Amino acid sequence: MLFFSAAASYRRRANLPIAIVAAAFAIVAGFVPAAAEDRPSDPFGDFTTELDKDAPLAKTWDVLRDKMLIEKGYFHKCLESKACPSMSTLMQTLDEIRQYHGKALLGHLNLSVNQMVKPAPGDWTTPLEAITMKNGDCKAYSIAKYAGVQELGLPADHVRLVIVHNRRRSEDHMVVAVYQDGEWFILDNLTDVLARDSERTDYQPLAVLDYKGARRYLSAFRVE
Repeated sequence: MLFFSAAASYRRRANLPIAIVAAAFAIVAGFVPAAAEDRPSDPFGDFTTELDKDAPLAKTWDVLRDKMLIEKGYFHKCLESKACPSMSTLMQTLDEIRQYHGKALLGHLNLSVNQMVKPAPGDWTTPLEAITMKNGDCKAYSIAKYAGVQELGLPADHVRLVIVHNRRRSEDHMVVAVYQDGEWFILDNLTDVLARDSERTDYQPLAVLDYKGARRYLSAFRVE
């Protein structure tokens, strides 16, 4: 299947200048949260267990997660210096979404990314790549939302990337789950409407990704 193939690839981009990379690492050092006492269990109500470090999905996520941290540092340097006019539209969109709170904020983020990215076959990509390319598959939508949720101030402990099996379409799919008011809400490129994880009975959870790593659901019938 799409997410668990041993041949899963990640497109390489041009290296950032050394000075920017160094500054980015200095900035992102404070981004990874310490263990939180209020960290909720993973969405969809099933127990998860850590994937083997050599599993294709775990290795792909490790590489992408490092690139996302560097990219986040670069993005914040742009915010500070106001020297990245190409990101002005994205910054304006985030400022508009910040006017909302709770589920309204999540709904506007979900809708905004769904409108900014057009569906197309795609690969694993970083958030800014997804937005600037303006096309991609469910991974591009979800990764952009995953980063957007945290950029809007929600804690990293309250957001997950979730790989599910869509029973209706008989295919694997990726969504974002965000913990809000004691419940998990699903941000999905297939709909602009938020739903609770308990309401998505058509989704069989397979694996979950976050800053802590990659985990599989014990109920998953196959995850490599």
